Amino acid sequence: MPRFAAHAFRAQKGGDLKRLYSVVPSQSHNLYTMKTPGILDIIKLLFNPNVSKMMILQIAYGQLKIIGLAKILSAVLGSLIVGVSSVIKVPQIKKIVKPELLSNRIQVAQGLSLEGISLETLSNWIHVAYNSQNNNPFRNYGESLFVGVQNIAIILLIDYYNARSRLGAAGPGEDDIKIRQALQELVRPAAVIAGSIVFLTKLAPERLISTLQIASIPISIVSKLPQIRQNHRLQRASHLSEITVGANLIGSLIRVFTTVQDFDKLGRDKVLLAGYGSSLVLNSVLAGQVWYYGKQEQQEKQEKKD
Repeated sequence: MPRFAAHAFRAQKGGDLKRLYSVVPSQSHNLYTMKTPGILDIIKLLFNPNVSKMMILQIAYGQLKIIGLAKILSAVLGSLIVGVSSVIKVPQIKKIVKPELLSNRIQVAQGLSLEGISLETLSNWIHVAYNSQNNNPFRNYGESLFVGVQNIAIILLIDYYNARSRLGAAGPGEDDIKIRQALQELVRPAAVIAGSIVFLTKLAPERLISTLQIASIPISIVSKLPQIRQNHRLQRASHLSEITVGANLIGSLIRVFTTVQDFDKLGRDKVLLAGYGSSLVLNSVLAGQVWYYGKQEQQEKQEKKD
């Protein structure tokens, strides 16, 4: 009998713990084994004034050890990713619209790779369509849905400020005209995005979506490369949100961890692990660029002051 269970018998006069830890015959051996409490039993103990809180913590910890602390942590982190993903691109959106000068907003927008974000968005919505068609739990694709919606906002902002750049500086009283002209240029990309989402989620046959789902992992990985190339070409990364890049890096690390913990459950684990591992490497490169080019910009500013 475990030591904390024996202590429970000695310390408590009530019958709850005796019922909780009942001794039952083992079917595989001619021995007696301890029947461990369930979660509901532990919850009931919280309302029993005769049971100490320390004892409840001991019992709960024993249950956690049985289930596996790593697996519990994996489940918690997986749910956390879905929650964080609902706002993960908001710092990047604020990075685009925050500068007071139009020229600065255009500079930030032009520093982002439209190709890379479009590929990532395609991968997001393929994942949403696949899981939706298969009636999978929302937690399986909630992250992709939230990120996909935010990426659409970023794509439209990039198109808008690219249009403002092409239209040139507004003269006196021309601001409203330039804004309307730029917004008119968003009609086509917005229609393409809306049509693509409707096709993927409502019209596309299951076989096509299943095929695209297999391709979504390499698409997601490749989507990072255009932004890495863009940063290298510009020799700066000030257009990227440090919060978003950092959150993506941590998210990739968590995905690798949770996939390793569930390795025996899913048939596609090797593919998933390879995909998340590659994503972790590329997100690390992006984070490294943000740090390196940011440090260079600080040094240049310091040299100008001196």
